[in-house]
Amino acid sequence: MSALAVAHPRRVHLRPVPDLPAEAPVTVTISVSPGAAPGRDRVLAALRELVAVAGGTVTAVETAPAAPEQQGIRLDPRARTALRDGERLDLSRLEYDLLLFLARHPRQVFSRSQLLAQVWGHTHTTNRTVDVHVSRLRTKLDDPEVVTTVYGLGYRLADEAAVTVTEG
Repeated sequence: MSALAVAHPRRVHLRPVPDLPAEAPVTVTISVSPGAAPGRDRVLAALRELVAVAGGTVTAVETAPAAPEQQGIRLDPRARTALRDGERLDLSRLEYDLLLFLARHPRQVFSRSQLLAQVWGHTHTTNRTVDVHVSRLRTKLDDPEVVTTVYGLGYRLADEAAVTVTEG
């Protein structure tokens, strides 16, 4: 039996496969996704060594075409991740929940009391709590206009805010 290498950025798994006829040349093309994934060079070196031990040659190391650049903010509720232009955002639980709630209700204005009830799940804190979290969220998003203040009423997601929620 020979081995098939299944690569992961942090490890290489070897899975048995039936032996190939000895006279058949083994040619391998390695495709990698673009970007500097941790351990990429180590995985490539292990794959090259494995192919060499099997008596084969690596014909090419191809870089797969880059995915289209993700513009704006993408929220994935299942993974609870927030990405801006493909880069991970470091949001607290409440900052994430606040942004997700506003993104799921575009063009709707919510009072501070409504946000406390819907996002925090209670109204036992002061309305100032909402103001502080909105301020921190704006700072972390590096865009003070993503969440719009509707004076005298509350907050809403800006019409031009590029925030997408990936459901499913």
